[in-house]
Amino acid sequence: MSGTAGLAAADTEGVFMTCPLLCAGVRLVHYADKASAAPHDTLAYSAWIINDSGEELTDVALVLRSFTNAGMEDLKYASGPSILTFGPVPPGGETELVFTYVVTENDQRHAGELISAMAVQAVTASGARLWDEHDAITPISLPS
Repeated sequence: MSGTAGLAAADTEGVFMTCPLLCAGVRLVHYADKASAAPHDTLAYSAWIINDSGEELTDVALVLRSFTNAGMEDLKYASGPSILTFGPVPPGGETELVFTYVVTENDQRHAGELISAMAVQAVTASGARLWDEHDAITPISLPS
């Protein structure tokens, strides 16, 4: 799934809503450091949070939506930041958070891919609620 930035409707207090890709807001760029992986490989998943709203962002939170293999098993990152909320982020500012995962033989047995789904939400200084989401998909190589 590609990222989509969002601005909340003015009459919808407390609800984060999305808008088309060209909206200014908060952007999440989420990817793995390798195009594909095999058992015992360590993957580093980067989550870049970029403020292109033109305003300072407060109450920024990275949301770990799901992390699964092709067997739909819930996976856990081997390492990553313990704090997923922060702010302020100035206009044009960005922050990178990195998570690691070691691919298992069980992941390969499912013969598919790893899917790391994340989202970001934030509030501008003027009170607009912003949202973006992105999935990082990493194919798992087949046994040789």
